[in-house]
Amino acid sequence: MSHRRSVAIVFALVIALAAAVRVAEAAPAPAGAPPEAAPPAAAPPPAEAAGEVPAEPEADRPQQPTVYELLEQGGYIMYPIYLLSVVMVAFAIERAVSLRRGRILPPHFILNLRTLVTARPLDSEKILTYCQANPSPVSRIFQAAVKRLKRPLPEIEKTIEDAGAREVRLLRRNCRVLSGVAYIAPLLGLLGTVLGMIRCFSQVSTGEALGKAERLAEGIYQALVTTAGGLTVAIPAAVLYLMFMAKIEKLVSEMDEVSLEFVESVAEESDR
Repeated sequence: MSHRRSVAIVFALVIALAAAVRVAEAAPAPAGAPPEAAPPAAAPPPAEAAGEVPAEPEADRPQQPTVYELLEQGGYIMYPIYLLSVVMVAFAIERAVSLRRGRILPPHFILNLRTLVTARPLDSEKILTYCQANPSPVSRIFQAAVKRLKRPLPEIEKTIEDAGAREVRLLRRNCRVLSGVAYIAPLLGLLGTVLGMIRCFSQVSTGEALGKAERLAEGIYQALVTTAGGLTVAIPAAVLYLMFMAKIEKLVSEMDEVSLEFVESVAEESDR
């Protein structure tokens, strides 16, 4: 199980790194590169009417910044935020694969287990062998319970409860990573905001920005970009965390129902 989980994480990291390479390839040319010669602008056609305003040339329109340019404008704070986005994607894929219902509660396993449990007399060895041959969170719970079939019923219930708690902790384990990303990313964005404002006021205090609004705009740009970057990573991470936790709660509720059926069957057998 841990091997499959590791493979899923590595596969997700490879996909994220490939996306990063494509972003880097789309980066603009360095500042030292000579600009390409622009074709001579054609003379604008004469206005057909006296009040007609000529359309703005396409080259004069402001271009939207690329992702790479935003990373540069945000400063070095953007790089840990970008790393958190890679971690978020990797663990989201891992959780989506690991929390499939067919993996937690295999339908064929539940159906065959009900047949074995309702059979009389109850064959504990056969049930234990079947659970060991079909590993899953619910089968591990029943393995622990079957080993206590000769014990009093309250002890069997306590064994099922303890085994279920262990499996729930395993299901929730990697969800904490998404929660951590949702908590840390806004703090990094806030740190970038503070550093950008410090940069602005530092230039004002030294007189470097007097009469130069573009110098102040650089610090404010950094502050806004880092804040937006942190929130862009934190919001999906929080949504994914809540979705996966709700799915875990639903799966745990279904495992409780199956465990209750097992306890009721054991109680009927012990009453005979």
